[in-house]
Formats: sequence, C-alpha cells, structure tokens
Amino acid sequence: MKYIQINSFFSAISRQKNIRHLSWMKRFQERLLQIANAPARLASVINTFQSAVGSEDQAYLVITKSDLTAPIEEADKARDNTYSGMTSMLDFMKRLGTADQQQAAERVIERVNYHNVKISDRYEDENEKITQLVQDLKGGTLAADIATLNLTATVALLEQQNQQVISLMMQRQGDRSTQESNAMGKARAVTDAAYEDAVTVLNAFAVTEFNGQSSPYDEIIRIINSDIDYYSKYVFATTATSGTTNNGGGTTDNPGTNDNPGTDTPGTDTPGTDTPGTDTPGTDTPPSGGGNDDPLGDGD
Repeated sequence: MKYIQINSFFSAISRQKNIRHLSWMKRFQERLLQIANAPARLASVINTFQSAVGSEDQAYLVITKSDLTAPIEEADKARDNTYSGMTSMLDFMKRLGTADQQQAAERVIERVNYHNVKISDRYEDENEKITQLVQDLKGGTLAADIATLNLTATVALLEQQNQQVISLMMQRQGDRSTQESNAMGKARAVTDAAYEDAVTVLNAFAVTEFNGQSSPYDEIIRIINSDIDYYSKYVFATTATSGTTNNGGGTTDNPGTNDNPGTDTPGTDTPGTDTPGTDTPGTDTPPSGGGNDDPLGDGD
C-alpha cells in the first residue's frame, strides 16, 4: 500500500519574507477550499486556517500601509496596458496566427492562466505574479514560443515596467514600529500552527479513507505537492527584494505597500498533477475564489 501524503514544506515556508509566506498560505487555502463535503474534523481545521490567513493578511496591510502616489499609479497603469496588450495579442495569435503561432500561443496562454494576473490586484500581489510570469516566459521552451509570437520585446518591457513599480514602492518604504512587526510575527505564528494542523489532518484522512488503491484526497494532495514543487523551484528559490522576513517578530525590511487594493480570483482551469524530479512544475491552474494570491511585491 502506498498512501499519498503532502510533502514536507514547513521549514522552507518559515524562512520566507512576509509577502511570500502569505503567498503560500493563500495558495494552500485555495486548495483546501476545493475539497468538497469535507468531514467535520477536516472542515474545522480548514475554517481555522482560513481565519488565520485572513488575520495575517490584515496584519500585512498594517505594516505596509502607504498613501497612493501619482508615480506609482502611473507606472502601474503603464504596466497594466502592456500586460493587457500582450494577452490580447496572444488571443489574436491563437485564433488567426500561423499553425506554429497558434500552438505557441496555446502554450503561453496556459502559463499566463496559471499565474492569473489581475490588474485590479493589490500592487504587491500583481508585482509578484508578473515577476513569476516573466521568469517563466523568458526561460525554456516558452522563450522560443514568445519569439515565435514576436513578443520578446513586449515581455522585456513588461519586466522593466514591473520592476519600475516595485522600485517606486520600495522608495516609499519607511521604518515600521516594533509593535507593528510583532503583530505580523504573531499573525504568522497563528497561521503556521493552523497550517501544520491542516496538513496533519488532511494526511490522516488520506490514510484512514484509503480503500487499498486510493483515497478521496489523493488528487488534491497531488495538486498541493505540485504547488510545493513550483514554489520551491521558482518562488522560494529566488531572493526577494520586497516584503519582509519576520519569523515571530523582529523588524520589518522593505515591505511593499497596499496601494491598489483588490481581490484575486485565481483561474478556473482544471489543475494537473505534479511530476516530481523534473524542472517543469505541475500544470495546474489555480481555482477560482481564493483571496489575494500569490502574492508578492518583490522584484525577483
């Protein structure tokens, strides 16, 4: 018998800057909310975790509070225009391009949908999503697809404009009080405890409801492990330039701002499964409805 379990990931999460810590917690929350008809014990830990993530999100807003400035707003609009133009071109190429362009557009659109950038997102969230998207589009086979679609310069411009927003936000950073830092540290501690409980309970149900071949939780656990693989390789493996490292308190460092607030509605494509040991993360697309995702306002 082989039970499918959630891979160990907590030690990596605990070392992350605040915005990346929150990013993962929101992603994990989205996955938990996909579980239908959860037993009472599992539903309870999911509710507790959801409440903890909400409190951490509010604490992050406190330490990153900043007034909206015209330069940031203008830079964000320029970035949004480039992103919208790129996605429109992808749709056009998928319908009316050459055979090679249509195939390339389909692959690129799949990756764009995975990151699910929303121009109404909070600046931090949009910053990080575009950072991750650009990293994907500049590497591997997707770079060749971007060239086939004549979008190499557009991707480079999007990267430049995204970094401009991040740089302007960092210029507006100020020292945050110890009290504010401690508030974030406490919120993280509560979320961490709720996360570990949720992982333990979900893994336990995957064992107790195993029928000799599978359990009702195998697919969602595969999706979570695919997320873990992606975050390990492409999010946590890079050095953040914004957000904070704050394991239980301390001082904040280069937090983002909460200008341009908005909620994230991840994509609705059917998630795929992870293939361990490869450089390509799972092809799952985040589900709809999950809070501000993925958060991040740094310039990796």
